[in-house]
Amino acid sequence: MAIYFHPKRENMTFFLIILLTLIGKINISFANNPAINHSTKKTSNLKKECLNNKKFSNLEIEIVCDNLYHHYNAKASSQFYDKQKAIDTENIKISEFNVLHAGMKKTRFKDFSRVAKIINKFDVIGVTELIPLVGDDLENNEKVISFLENTPGIIYDLKKQIYNLNLSLQRTESRGTRTKERNLILLQKKLIQLQEDMLIAKNLYRSPGYIKILEELHKLDNGQEWALIINPEGEGSAVSPTKELVGYFYRASLIKPKSNEYCLSLKKSGRVYSKKSAIACTIQMDAHDFDEDRSDIISRRPFLAEFISGNFSFSLITSHILFDEPGDEELQDQILIKAFGVDHYLQLRDYENGATKKKYARFAEVKITLDFIQSYFSKYSKNEDIIYMGDLNLESSNPFWEYVLSFWKDSNLYQDEKTSLSPSKIKDGKESFGGSSNYDHFIFDKSKTKECLYNGEVKTGVLNFTQGNQARLINRSYKVRSESMTSNYTFALDPKAYERTLNNKMYPILEGNQIPLTIGSKTIIHTDEFGVHKKASLGIIVDESVLSDFEESFLSRIIKSQLHIDSYYYYFAQIVSDHFPIYLNCKTK
Repeated sequence: MAIYFHPKRENMTFFLIILLTLIGKINISFANNPAINHSTKKTSNLKKECLNNKKFSNLEIEIVCDNLYHHYNAKASSQFYDKQKAIDTENIKISEFNVLHAGMKKTRFKDFSRVAKIINKFDVIGVTELIPLVGDDLENNEKVISFLENTPGIIYDLKKQIYNLNLSLQRTESRGTRTKERNLILLQKKLIQLQEDMLIAKNLYRSPGYIKILEELHKLDNGQEWALIINPEGEGSAVSPTKELVGYFYRASLIKPKSNEYCLSLKKSGRVYSKKSAIACTIQMDAHDFDEDRSDIISRRPFLAEFISGNFSFSLITSHILFDEPGDEELQDQILIKAFGVDHYLQLRDYENGATKKKYARFAEVKITLDFIQSYFSKYSKNEDIIYMGDLNLESSNPFWEYVLSFWKDSNLYQDEKTSLSPSKIKDGKESFGGSSNYDHFIFDKSKTKECLYNGEVKTGVLNFTQGNQARLINRSYKVRSESMTSNYTFALDPKAYERTLNNKMYPILEGNQIPLTIGSKTIIHTDEFGVHKKASLGIIVDESVLSDFEESFLSRIIKSQLHIDSYYYYFAQIVSDHFPIYLNCKTK
């Protein structure tokens, strides 16, 4: 069956009129190395975003926008944490999950509800590839905030103009009144339009991806227990310029943040000004931590947070290691010298070429983090339960691990199952089951963190959402193929499933109740026997920039990709992520 396209949208103006009519009133209050991209601004862009989230988010929670971290649902632990419940639960699941740039146009079809339901299977999750607002969403929010701030003054001026024009009409004779009356009508229409748009403009604020995940978590049973700690500024590099964030989603009935000695040292030294307790912070990686500044060779510095569950107190360090090595030869030398004390990766060849040209920079970031952890024990921590985890972009089978792990004495690498999503159904001549590279890991010292041992062994796992019950739940909404294969390694389309997916997931965005709106130029029109008369205004319009290629992209990424063997699992990456969450079981007694 051929894929067909729905007729184009019609009469958006009528839709907006209906929307304005249906929505009730809302109270509104106004109120340097080029390869490394760490922010040094006193007031970061993310802090502004945090303050805007605090003002405009639909979540009725305590939001803390501190310089050490941002904390969403900051009072959750005081409301929900129960130490005895945590002890009685006996086990918690610690997880790491790369969620693939939640909130970018390239992941525009991400199902935040499904992401939240996956996260809800764990108790504390270090989430990588969260991002601040970018692109159309950032531009929209800037327009919305400007509209909310400036429109009251415009309305005030309009009322004055209308008042003065009415007075003028009362005082003048017939000559010239027709033009004034026509202008009065246009001004009155503009006033009504601005007042109506002001009532719902706050609803046009678009939450960043990390807030959307938290919003969906709060819709679940006992979802109000979920909170989020996130680092206070995104970081990236010239090779990977997207500014990424690390966050910890935690279930506050079982998990409670607590002050961390390293983060407290940043606060006490005045290095990072903080009004709040030092429960989390970005590891500095400079002269504060080492004899020399190494922050200039780390693309995305790790994020540290401390928690307690029952009698188990632990620190988590999460990072997303860069994938591509820098092209600048001077920086390559700098990385090798500062990390390994050599000036060429070939000098590391004793380790069976584990540190190749493509991988030495990845290992360098891990090694420096392990250097920090080893020194951390002597400088700060009475708590030796530290778990380092993340998307490390390195296979567990790489022989260079033996050397790198030696820098954190007695530590081991855990988790050797496939953690990346393979789009193809067949990989290396075998059924892939949706799995590819083994990049996500835990690193810790099991002789110290004995709470994570069961009969002397560490229990880890991978949640492969392309298989089993998770896949069935996703496929109820998105799967459109039948499993009968046609010629040329393609699959047949299931007509009923296809219609269901379009009706539930595509058409509501294109012409239903989920049409994206923004602030833009409008034209006020008045028609009389002498013609059509217009006046410019600003207000709520359909966001055509979001819709411009939505249909084409949806059909390509979600629908057509399912029908080919090489992109069989691709839609799972679009809906959730191109990584699977990994998890670790630990005892709370």
